[in-house]
Amino acid sequence: MLLERLLENLAIEVKAFATCEVAPGWRLRLPALEWVTLHFVVEGNGAVQDAAGTVYPLPRYSLAVIPPRFLHAIECGPRAVNEAGLQGGALSESGLAEYVAGPAGELEFIVACGQIQVTYGGSLGLFDQLREVLVVDFTDLAQMRATFDAVLVEQRTRGSATATMMSALMTQCLVLLFRRLTDNPDCKLPWLAALDDPSLARALEAILDHPEARHTVESLAVLAWMSRSVFARRFLHSFGRTPLDYVRDVRLRKAAKLLRSTDMSVDAIASKVGFHSRSHFSHAFHQLFACAPSKFRRAPA
Repeated sequence: MLLERLLENLAIEVKAFATCEVAPGWRLRLPALEWVTLHFVVEGNGAVQDAAGTVYPLPRYSLAVIPPRFLHAIECGPRAVNEAGLQGGALSESGLAEYVAGPAGELEFIVACGQIQVTYGGSLGLFDQLREVLVVDFTDLAQMRATFDAVLVEQRTRGSATATMMSALMTQCLVLLFRRLTDNPDCKLPWLAALDDPSLARALEAILDHPEARHTVESLAVLAWMSRSVFARRFLHSFGRTPLDYVRDVRLRKAAKLLRSTDMSVDAIASKVGFHSRSHFSHAFHQLFACAPSKFRRAPA
């Protein structure tokens, strides 16, 4: 399945998780964080409100995905007249922080909140094209509830290899999310909807199967049975970058895996993934990973 192949190449980093607890009639304002923010409702019913005043209901066991740099608030009750802000302007990265809006004995709306960064090919943010709050109902899926229970326990205890465990748990969360979204005809993630387009899927599979091939916009357009201009426009809309930028990122991600898993020379790896110049490869690699290929190989995984 094409979605599964894409998910195999995800890079997920979890920055912080906390619980936010809100009493009826209260609103907890949250800052515009650089990363995607997730809100999973553990208890009660409430809503998330964006900076324009649009309110998105959040029933128990629903997941809200907030775009990067997006001002918003979570609230409880039909009319929030009291407000509280997030102290420090960011979620805590040490232990499991608890943020409260309202009297301690009246807290009814409890949400697991976290920041994550999800990229494909090292730099393509899978939520970069999300322009509004995305709410998905998981009332019928106990697996998602169990995933967030484990996330909160891990954030609270922070044992050895916590970063690895959090990344694995968030990978599971995203697989469940993307599965649910693929069944939604109103999916708000263009790249995910594009996977159901046989024309774009043919071009995408060609890139994933043979990233080292001499792909051009014209050759990929032929596979997609489109004109060059139509293909380039639709690919950019769906994936947020040009076809050749996408090819480059897939090549570099494959090179990174080979650097860590084999003893092939840098020159051999560059050639294997489709770069015909060592200097071009090294420059592109440094742009994506902020270090030279040889340094990347020596660095801890």
